[in-house]
Amino acid sequence: MDDLEIKRKSMPHEPGVYFFINKKSSIIYVGKALNLRKRVNQYFQKTNYNDPFYEEKIKELVKNIHSIDFIVTENEKEAKILENIQIKKHQPRFNVIMRDSKTYPWVGIFFSEKYPRIRLIRGPEKYSQENLFLGPYTDKKEISRILRDLRKNFPYCSCKNKVKKKKRPCLNYQLKLCPGPCIEAVTKDEYLENIKQIELFLKGQTEELKRQIEDKMKNAAHLQDFESAAFWRDKLNAIDNSTITQSVLLENKENKDIIGYFNDEGQKYIAMVMIHIREGKISNKSSFILNIKEKLIHKDEIFPSIMEQFYQNVSHNLPDTIVVPEFYDGVGVFKEILKDFRANLKIRIPMEEEYGLLRIANKNAKIIVEQEIQMEEIKKKEEDQIKKALEEAKEIFNLPKAPRIIEGFDISNIEGTDATGSMVYFLEGHPYNKNYRHFKIRTKSTPDDVAMMKEVIKRRYTMILERNLELPDLILVDGGKGQLNAGHSVLKDLGIDGIPIIGLAKKFEEIYVPNKKNPIILPKNSQLLKIFQRVRDEAHRFAVRLHKKQRIKRVKRSILDDIKGIGPATRNKLLTKFGSVDSIKEASPEEITQVVGKKLADTILKKLNS
Repeated sequence: MDDLEIKRKSMPHEPGVYFFINKKSSIIYVGKALNLRKRVNQYFQKTNYNDPFYEEKIKELVKNIHSIDFIVTENEKEAKILENIQIKKHQPRFNVIMRDSKTYPWVGIFFSEKYPRIRLIRGPEKYSQENLFLGPYTDKKEISRILRDLRKNFPYCSCKNKVKKKKRPCLNYQLKLCPGPCIEAVTKDEYLENIKQIELFLKGQTEELKRQIEDKMKNAAHLQDFESAAFWRDKLNAIDNSTITQSVLLENKENKDIIGYFNDEGQKYIAMVMIHIREGKISNKSSFILNIKEKLIHKDEIFPSIMEQFYQNVSHNLPDTIVVPEFYDGVGVFKEILKDFRANLKIRIPMEEEYGLLRIANKNAKIIVEQEIQMEEIKKKEEDQIKKALEEAKEIFNLPKAPRIIEGFDISNIEGTDATGSMVYFLEGHPYNKNYRHFKIRTKSTPDDVAMMKEVIKRRYTMILERNLELPDLILVDGGKGQLNAGHSVLKDLGIDGIPIIGLAKKFEEIYVPNKKNPIILPKNSQLLKIFQRVRDEAHRFAVRLHKKQRIKRVKRSILDDIKGIGPATRNKLLTKFGSVDSIKEASPEEITQVVGKKLADTILKKLNS
């Protein structure tokens, strides 16, 4: 009897969480059990599961188990909570893992600050829990649009850092999108009232928000403050307009989520759609799709597993009712877990008037899965075309093998100034950004693209040879014969002229090769030409990017940057105080000393007046 068998046969008959570990000491599966010994031993017994996909995955999992560990809990509820925590922590290969909520956007309302900002964030656990986080939202564009529209009627601060007193407000204040707490254009109470109204709207409590605003409008009218009454009336109209398209669906105005799901016959994908209903109106929709092809999960457990992970991640923002398509084993335990966060929460199957919405949710889930399968087919077709095109390149250009690695070069400058070079790296027809490189031209300050290309290629492959790195299968330069010959001569000098090199001239998309007078012209619809064009255009984009940075840096440069002891912060202090270099020249030593100290003030005046 080996150690693994001894371990599993000696496990306790207790509830808890078990861990399957492979030879590399990585946790590959986390599960929960009411009886740890019984559940773990089931994996090693010959059982007919009535699910061939699941059976196949069980065999694959068992093959990879090297050791077993476990944590005993008091009850099944604790085991379920601990399982969710451990899956999120270890991300095991065989577990179905819902995309972590921290990767979705949340609306953060920073109540820990004097003037709470509102921002879209990710990973709310990184911030103080004094703040309020609403979400997660699966559609970033939609929540961004909602916040943008809200801001027009309920202005708020969205600065990256908390509000500090300033002399001048930002552009958002001028556009009436921020009330200007940084210049104290609004009182703290007025600002907070605005934020609370936004909170009510985002929580779907529009009836309560409308009631509050209507009371203020009536009160202002009663006091004959008609300007304020009109202000509140406009806000009321804005809320009505924003919710007018949301038709009331049910007389019962409880806050609830109606959940539908779909998984394909091959059990590769599952999609889940949640329709969020607040105050009887559809307020939002969340949708998720997961690839479960290699995950160990029985078809009957797919839906409960994903749904439970979702609601345990958003336990602070639960509805009153969760409507599931059907009950399942363990739903009672899950309900008890959620009741720790919302005491009166209900989990139930649909009532008669809710079946229409359930069908909509199921239909949306089915479409998401079908779309994912179609996208996968399109990607596969594209990959096949790229592979075929690269094989074609081997034949057309007489290459020793299909060009798996292509490196593309380009130069960017204006009359020789701020000249930069770029090298982009394509792996199997796709850009591989990690290996991109920029080059600041060192040898030329006059317009000479050919000489610059020569310098960049020499620097690139000298470094490759020194470090004994992998050479490309094909080099592509942006340009015609001049650039091509420059590159080829460098390769010859370095003793690596066996690497194929071509030049792609933009005007007629002609492809030049060494030692051939006439260019090769590929058909305009050629997949190979499209790959070459993409390499050339990407190299151009990347070269221009650095060139622009260099140019902006030069334009912004000041004579102060040449003075020892002055960095960007000190330079900005001086320019903020005096306005210009000429004003600094005219200032007295005492005035400059107030900003930078006596020693540096003397150095500055000496340098500027020399």
